[in-house]
Amino acid sequence: MRTLWTIIKSPVTQFNVMLVGLLCLIGAVHNHAHYSMEVDADSYVRAWCKKNPDTCQSYIDNDY
Repeated sequence: MRTLWTIIKSPVTQFNVMLVGLLCLIGAVHNHAHYSMEVDADSYVRAWCKKNPDTCQSYIDNDY
């Protein structure tokens, strides 16, 4: 039990737990932003490029 407590108190373990927690938090906020988005970013860019064809000619091609 003493060895387990030593591992838990280790700064390396604490850093790894904080890093994984931060990545999970960033992922959750990122997913929430996608689910609550009113306009999809790709369709917004495509609509803008159709209004401004000289600015971004490569987005207008519908070959894909």
